Amino acid sequence: IQHEAWAPFAEGQNDIFNHPTLKAIAEQHDKGVGAVILRWLNQRNIVVIPKSVHKERMIENFNILDFTLSKEEIDAIALLETGKSPIYDDMDLLTVKGIGLHKIHE
Repeated sequence: IQHEAWAPFAEGQNDIFNHPTLKAIAEQHDKGVGAVILRWLNQRNIVVIPKSVHKERMIENFNILDFTLSKEEIDAIALLETGKSPIYDDMDLLTVKGIGLHKIHE
């Protein structure tokens, strides 16, 4: 089983691109927060398929293999986990039912 990150940027929720921990790590590596997030997932062997319509961000998303996060940085990012989806409440029965009944195509 290969893990894959679903919405690796949390759809920009909770002002993730301005989070102080992520910004500090990004500055240490002269990278953007998005690159740090993708590298964190990549170093943990989680497949990422980021979405962007901006050429600059697409380039940044591809250029995550030219730096390595330290164990301390990986651990600091892991501490940001809240145990809850920033996109939807997966404990809300109506939300989960709606997702389960959503048709992607005919």
